[in-house]
Amino acid sequence: MANKNVPLLVVSLTLSTMTREQYVERSKERARALLRDGRIREAVAEMMMDMRKGPNSRVPHEIHAIGILAAAAGDTAVARAYIEGFN
Repeated sequence: MANKNVPLLVVSLTLSTMTREQYVERSKERARALLRDGRIREAVAEMMMDMRKGPNSRVPHEIHAIGILAAAAGDTAVARAYIEGFN
């Protein structure tokens, strides 16, 4: 059981020492990888969740609506624009 807690500790230490810019870039990298694999919904969901929980990363719901609509339509180009739009 102790082994399950170790990765959580490492992740929380990493997040606390990461700048907002680093956090956003790491989130975008994960979302881009999912997008490359054709997993549009997962890419948008990953980016949306990361931006909701990240340090000073909250954005208006209307921005997330762009990603949701792109994922629902299967529009890779708009999903990519949604992901790349974060800075």
